[in-house]
Amino acid sequence: MVGIDRPGVDGVSRVASASVTGRIPGRAGLWELDLEEDTVRGMRCVDPAAAETRGRWITPGLFDLQVNGIGGINLTDRSLTMAQASRADEMVRASGTSRWCPTVITSSFETARAALETLAGAMTAGRMPGAHAIHLEGPWLSDADGPRGIHRREYIRDPSVEEWDALQQAAGGRIGILTLAPERRGAAEVIRRAAGAGVVVSIGHTAATVDEIGAAVRAGARMSTHLFNGCAPLMGRHTNVIYSQLAEDALCACFIADGHHVPFPALRIGLRAKGPRRSILVSDLASLAGLADGEYEMEGNRVVLQDGGLRVKDSGLLSAAARTLAEDVQWLSRQPEPGLEQALLMATLNPAALMGNPFWADLSPGRRGPLAVFSWDGFQLRLERRIGF
Repeated sequence: MVGIDRPGVDGVSRVASASVTGRIPGRAGLWELDLEEDTVRGMRCVDPAAAETRGRWITPGLFDLQVNGIGGINLTDRSLTMAQASRADEMVRASGTSRWCPTVITSSFETARAALETLAGAMTAGRMPGAHAIHLEGPWLSDADGPRGIHRREYIRDPSVEEWDALQQAAGGRIGILTLAPERRGAAEVIRRAAGAGVVVSIGHTAATVDEIGAAVRAGARMSTHLFNGCAPLMGRHTNVIYSQLAEDALCACFIADGHHVPFPALRIGLRAKGPRRSILVSDLASLAGLADGEYEMEGNRVVLQDGGLRVKDSGLLSAAARTLAEDVQWLSRQPEPGLEQALLMATLNPAALMGNPFWADLSPGRRGPLAVFSWDGFQLRLERRIGF
């Protein structure tokens, strides 16, 4: 099973020259790539008719748009150090994810500013080579139980352009995704401001009406954050915040396919409604991901980490996630649909395209890393090699 490598395990291939043969997501046939260190020097289709999914798959590595922490490191921490940020990057990459978005969640302005400054500093210094951009999830979310999830109510507030500008300045302009609840006062102005600067604005942790969802899209929102989660447990059967987002073709939708957050029948509906190109898999990893099962403190709650799930004790409320994106791809690929190839595309090409860089996922001669080679036996997805990351 693909998981989190333990300290001291590198896994990065730096051989002088080699070749690797396997399927490539989104391309027909079986391919052979000639590698020199981390560069693709040549490639050829050696069997155009190959269609077997079991076997080796060559990818650019996975692309995770939402990682809150890992291995005991909380990325929303006023005392976060660049060394911790660097270690988090190493652990995320060790799982087969070559690009990711460190995520800062709801907190005080002072804590958010400090965390953003540290992450931006580490990225600028080259200490987080896998970090693509920062994802700011909150503090401008719904304060209602259900939509709020485990985000701390005392820090939730209305958005303002002034606070947005201050946080983006603290991040050195590196915030690339902003999740907010569009029903909050001032949300439309912040959406326009952020979207106008090229930031992907996402709808999440919301109790918005159909009209409020539509207004957010018209203002520039382009994504739904972990759809089916961060919403009321009970809602109208015809008009609700899930259907409103599924029906908006302008919105790509992120899903947590870890076997805990969304039952497969609901996830199947979401994937079919959005289609293969507008569906994105994210891990939503929590700081406790990679630790031993047990009870922990997180965001002011006593939480239980067990069997790959993370829940608030005695409530059943989910508290972010503990399975890596590779493990999510594995879980989804075990289901009747959409199959491994589509699951891999939802975790590589689709997020890259949303972030404005679809060519990142293109495997072609001259490409210089990253590459992740996975093997699939119909049940387990194993990371065989990391090349160039």
